[in-house]
Amino acid sequence: MKKQTASILVIMLLFLFDNRIIGSSLKEIVIIKSYIDFNNDSIVGEKPYRIIKINPFQVFFSEIPVSYEIFLHKKLSLQFQLGYIFPLNKKSHRGLFESMGTEGEATTEGFFSYRRSPYNNHGLSSKIEIREYGRHTYFAQQLMYKHCFYKESTFTISEGGTSRDQTESKFSNIVGFGLIVGTQSYAGNFVFDWYGGVGLRNRFMSVHILKIEYTRSTQYPDKWEYFNSVYPFINLGLRIGIKM
Repeated sequence: MKKQTASILVIMLLFLFDNRIIGSSLKEIVIIKSYIDFNNDSIVGEKPYRIIKINPFQVFFSEIPVSYEIFLHKKLSLQFQLGYIFPLNKKSHRGLFESMGTEGEATTEGFFSYRRSPYNNHGLSSKIEIREYGRHTYFAQQLMYKHCFYKESTFTISEGGTSRDQTESKFSNIVGFGLIVGTQSYAGNFVFDWYGGVGLRNRFMSVHILKIEYTRSTQYPDKWEYFNSVYPFINLGLRIGIKM
């Protein structure tokens, strides 16, 4: 009886000892596997991240744009841009457009029309891009909208052999679509986004003519003129940003 009891105790001790060894081994395997999986999920470049950018050269065209890019995954992102448009004084680049008409005075028509000049306006612009990244470059589709205006501004106009000072207000709404190609490089948390693009834009412009002053007379026509034009555009630039 004592021998049987002793044998049973020995078997139970061996059983418990084996279970502890097996349980400890399984625990180690689970921990190691979990650690490996965690590292695999943390590969740099797979995580979504965000970039905020500015275009330092656009200020020379009377606009301060700020862009915000969100990566949905490694090769796909959305970029939103909002720009503030402001006028310059006549002694700056604004004079280029206001001195290309007849006898060096402003013109209401043509490429150098003061009404199309980027330097007279207040306003806002916005752009949305869907970007698809390749190995060295990205391709994007871009939608844009711009609202710009000036109010009660006076320009000296020469047309048909006569000169006049015309006071008017202008309101423009521009919509467009473009195809963009670029390359984006990184230096630590700094980002350099070189891009170029082509596309079409549609401008809806209304002009309220308030006052016309000739040499010997003054008129107050209080009339509206409306214009609609479609034109191509080329876009080249550099955005500098910080990864967040």
